[in-house]
Amino acid sequence: MLQERFSAEARRLINPFHQDRGIHQFRLYLYIRANCPIRTAEEFRARASYYDRVLYHFGNSHFHEHMFTLLEEIPGVVVLHDFFLSGIQAHRDVHGWAPHAFARALLESHGYRAVQERFTVPDTAEVVWRYPANLPVLQSALGVIVHSDYSRRLARQWYGSAAGADWTVIPLLRTPALAADRNAARAALELAEDELLVCSFGLLGQHKLNHRLLEAWLASPLATDTKAHLVFVGENHGGDYGQNFLRRIRESNAAGRIRITGLADIETFRRYLAAADIGVQLRTLSRGETSAAVLDCMNYGLATIVNANGSFADLDPQGVWMLPDEFSDEELAEALTMLARDPERRRTLGARAREIILTRHAPRRCAEQYFETIEGFYQRAEVGLPGLLAGLAEQPFPQEEWPSLATSLARNFPPKPRRRQLLVDVSELVQRDIKSGIQRVVRAILRQWLDNQPEGFQVEPVYATADAPGYRYARRWTSRFLGIPEAWAEDAPAEAWAGDVFVGLDLQPQVVPAQAAFLHGWRNRGVKVWFVLYDLLPVLLPQVFPEGAQAMHQNWLSTITQFDGVVAISRAVADELAEWLEAFGAKRERSLSQGWFHLGADVEQSMPTTGLPSDAQQVLASLAHRPSFLMVGTVEPRKGHAQTLEAFEQLWAENADVNLVIVGKQGWKVEALVDKLRTHPERGNRLFWLEGISDEYLEKVYAASTCLIAASYGEGFGLPLIEAAQHKLPIIARDIPVFREVAGDHAYYFDDSRDPVVIAKAVRAWLALNRAGTAPSSQRLPWLTWKQSAERLLEIVLGHTKPYKTWLPDPAGVMRFWGNDLRLHTQVGERHRGGMRTTGQSGFLVFGPYTSLSVG
Repeated sequence: MLQERFSAEARRLINPFHQDRGIHQFRLYLYIRANCPIRTAEEFRARASYYDRVLYHFGNSHFHEHMFTLLEEIPGVVVLHDFFLSGIQAHRDVHGWAPHAFARALLESHGYRAVQERFTVPDTAEVVWRYPANLPVLQSALGVIVHSDYSRRLARQWYGSAAGADWTVIPLLRTPALAADRNAARAALELAEDELLVCSFGLLGQHKLNHRLLEAWLASPLATDTKAHLVFVGENHGGDYGQNFLRRIRESNAAGRIRITGLADIETFRRYLAAADIGVQLRTLSRGETSAAVLDCMNYGLATIVNANGSFADLDPQGVWMLPDEFSDEELAEALTMLARDPERRRTLGARAREIILTRHAPRRCAEQYFETIEGFYQRAEVGLPGLLAGLAEQPFPQEEWPSLATSLARNFPPKPRRRQLLVDVSELVQRDIKSGIQRVVRAILRQWLDNQPEGFQVEPVYATADAPGYRYARRWTSRFLGIPEAWAEDAPAEAWAGDVFVGLDLQPQVVPAQAAFLHGWRNRGVKVWFVLYDLLPVLLPQVFPEGAQAMHQNWLSTITQFDGVVAISRAVADELAEWLEAFGAKRERSLSQGWFHLGADVEQSMPTTGLPSDAQQVLASLAHRPSFLMVGTVEPRKGHAQTLEAFEQLWAENADVNLVIVGKQGWKVEALVDKLRTHPERGNRLFWLEGISDEYLEKVYAASTCLIAASYGEGFGLPLIEAAQHKLPIIARDIPVFREVAGDHAYYFDDSRDPVVIAKAVRAWLALNRAGTAPSSQRLPWLTWKQSAERLLEIVLGHTKPYKTWLPDPAGVMRFWGNDLRLHTQVGERHRGGMRTTGQSGFLVFGPYTSLSVG
């Protein structure tokens, strides 16, 4: 099926005998056949050690498909004739030479967005045109030779400012054209001496802008000059472009003086070069190729018009008539007219062009440059990884030490060129997606980073387990996450080098401590290691979490604060971390950076779940029937469900006709509450518990509700407040710092008390304010999109913004607090509702370790 989608246009992109380079290739072919022994690839493999130097000529041609694996096995210098190698990579993939080669080259070169496009666009040729897919070749080469500086500019554009700096530019050589008999050529073409011949050479196609030349010609005085001819020397495009082009010629008033030769043999090609007065070679969407046709025109002393696109921009402007890259038809028509009317100018321009070919493109000069460059690359390789490998190959290394040796070499010799990696830990999601608030955050942030890859970085989701050291690339999981096939993907061990950034975006309190030593190894090699902190609740409110949660979370906090930085999901959580560090931060030599950001709230960008139960419409109608107060979040002790239910029982006893709607699945330590909810006499009447519903259903519940109740005793952020504001839903919230931070003056607050009366009183007061039209409105509550949230987090971990705080322990080490007069005045340091314990007579703080958190 993919082969069918790999259109004729894409196949044309890898045709090695485009006519604008055919003469040169055919000459080279004849010379090689006459003077050189030809070895097959397998013969070369068997005899590779007999050769001192290896030179690979890489082009976007299916004749080069065997060289990709050869280059990996046998190092050599690469001559890059086409910067874009996507056509041949796709060809290798589709035709079975190297299954999945295209997808893997796209990932290595451009990231997951390119891979996703490869599997989802209607025509694979779109991806072939869009991406070079050449990084594996560039990284395997001992050195790279290109024919114009444009290829180096493309390298910088795609792979960063340092890419291509050590490449060598050697002009495409040209054997000087023999003195051409212009009169004989014109006679053979049945042209009189006083007739003007304008030619464009090479296969016709949209990227050659042949239609622009035709329109400019027809708009110029040449269209009405009976002695002026326009000839396209080459084969017409086989698709709609070619048919439309022919139709335009037939409909013009100059149809008899405009022609397309069709596929031209070498003698015909030479005749037109010798007979022409003006050459026109135009380009758009250059793929890094160097046009042989324009050099042929210059070689024959032909006054040539080009536009400054791609490698054409590097031509000597004294040897061609250089139009802007984005030229107008008027500018091209003017150039044609001026050269047509000025034979002397044509002669001068052609003579300068031929002089350039005879000097800069002379075979001997180019050969000397090749020799010096190849020797230079091999001398450099001798003191680099290739030389080291060659030396090691001569040593009797014990086989059991090979893995350690390979690891050491990989760590010390990063591939070049390369983009830095943004390694995103998704260890929890790879194992399970319980669709909690944290999982929603991870999915949303990761999706933004994959879709909007930061400049100079490649986003790579990674995962680890607690059983074995090291992270692996999560390529199969990421494929499923993006909705594309996963057969192409391999979860290889993750490698990292200086300049890479690791972000612990997922929460995995068992895996991270188990991988601490491995992460320290990365950090010691220059990898920045950051973690996202969702909250400190298991150490602040251990009594509302499962057994062991406090110790686990404490251990996780102690681990993540050993690295470069921690980013909290709110300023309140960042402040709590700062207080925790003062009491329990580990000894360290470099400061810990601390930042905070807010979460996004556009649900459609967080990979929302869909689906409605059969009774959805009935429930939604019941919610709209009377004032409905909504709670959103996992049913677990700290969310305040029990207190809120008791408050509503008081309201119902007072004949208040209001609904309580709870959206969230069962969590931990709520068995008694769950039994009460399932058997409550108001269930299905004025009490609704919607367990584990889809995001689609939740959106409808928000829309049908009257007010949100945020009754949680502690949160990292409070995403339901933002979601309520999006639906213009008023908010009643517990008066805790993070809710004040998120909602500001856009919510009605009740005291932070465990007494149900407080919530009942708040609901009654809010109803009165609402009737009077004076209840706080959430409509202007500020919130971020997930794109903005992801960008903010990225700015912090990449060091583009100043840290909110930094921390180093005091010179004596970790600060100790003794005695019974302990005051830190925050949740971290208070003796607060069982939220901390003291031991012995000293009163020394012990938070002692968790498993699952929620962000709202």
